[in-house]
Amino acid sequence: MSLFAFFCRHLRVPLFVAASLSFSLFALAQVNLKYRLLNGYFLSNDAPVSKGKPTLFVFEQADTFGQVFQPATTMSKKPDVPNFDKEMAIGIALPPTKTPPKLSISKVFVQDSILTVRYIRMADTTLTKSPQSFTSQPMLLFTIPKQKVLKTKLVENGKVVQTPKKLDDQ
Repeated sequence: MSLFAFFCRHLRVPLFVAASLSFSLFALAQVNLKYRLLNGYFLSNDAPVSKGKPTLFVFEQADTFGQVFQPATTMSKKPDVPNFDKEMAIGIALPPTKTPPKLSISKVFVQDSILTVRYIRMADTTLTKSPQSFTSQPMLLFTIPKQKVLKTKLVENGKVVQTPKKLDDQ
C-alpha cells in the first residue's frame, strides 16, 4: 500500500467529522436583526389578543397590519410607516393595565428559521400625585428586515411566554 493511500484512508474519518461539525455550527449560527421602532399607532379594538398574556403579531402585508394597528389621529406628526417590500412588522400587545410598564426590546434574532423576540418589561415606579383613571394597552411595535421564518418565539425578561407553532401572516 502506498503512503498516499494510507493517509487517504486514515484521514477520511477525521475530515468527515471536521466538515460535518463545521457545517452544524454554521447551521446553528444566530443572526441578530436590526429593528426600527414604529411610533404613532394604537391597537385596534378588533385585534385578536390573548386574554391575560402577551400576544405576538407578525405582519408581512400592509392590509393585515392596518386591521390590527391603527394610526393615532391625535398626534401632530405622521406615524412611522413600514416598508413591506423590505420589512416585516412585529407587534407585541400586553394585557391592559392601569399602571403601564416600561417596555424595551433587548434582542431580535433568527436561528434555525426561528424568529426570537426578546424584550424587557419593567414596572413603572414613577410616583404620580393622582392615580391613573383609565386603562392602557401596553405595546411594542417595530420592523425588521424581511426574513423567511418557520416559527416565532416571544421571550419576556428571559422567560419564554409564547411559541406559536408556525408563523402566521396575521
